[in-house]
Amino acid sequence: MTDKKGYYADCYVLSEKRTSTFILSFLDRFLPNRQESADEYEIPQYADKPNVVFKTATELIDYLTINKDEVHTVYWTSTDKTDIKGAMCFFTNNGQLILEIYCDTMYPDTMIEDKVFADLKNYCGNSNGYISYEEPASHDTTEFLERVKSANA
Repeated sequence: MTDKKGYYADCYVLSEKRTSTFILSFLDRFLPNRQESADEYEIPQYADKPNVVFKTATELIDYLTINKDEVHTVYWTSTDKTDIKGAMCFFTNNGQLILEIYCDTMYPDTMIEDKVFADLKNYCGNSNGYISYEEPASHDTTEFLERVKSANA
C-alpha cells in the first residue's frame, strides 16, 4: 500500500452557480464538519483599510453573491479525520465561482484525488476543472480555463 505524502492534491472545478444556497450545499456535501479559517473577512480582501468587514463567512458569501464583480477567497478546514482536508471558494471578477477541495494524496497513485475530483465535477455538473498539487487557483476565469486546457492536454 502506498503512503499518503504529507501534502495535498487540489481539485478545482468552475461553476456559474455563485449563490449562497449552492455554496452552502457544496460545503454540507463535502465538508459537513468544518471550521472557518478566518476570524473576519475584509472587502477588498487583505486591504489595509477595508470598506467593509464581515464577522462570518456566511455574511461574506451573501455579499459576494450579490456583488458579482468582487474577487475574494474563502477557506474552510475539515474537523473530521478523512481524506478531504478542506475547501475553498474563489469568487472571480466575472460572477463565476471556482470550487476547490483539497485532499490527501498518495501520488503517483492518484486514487484519492481522482475520486474527489470526479465527485466535485459531478456535483457541479461541469467538467471544467483540474487537479494540481500545492498550486493556488486563479481568480481569473480565462486563466483558469487555460490551466484546465493545459492539464487535460
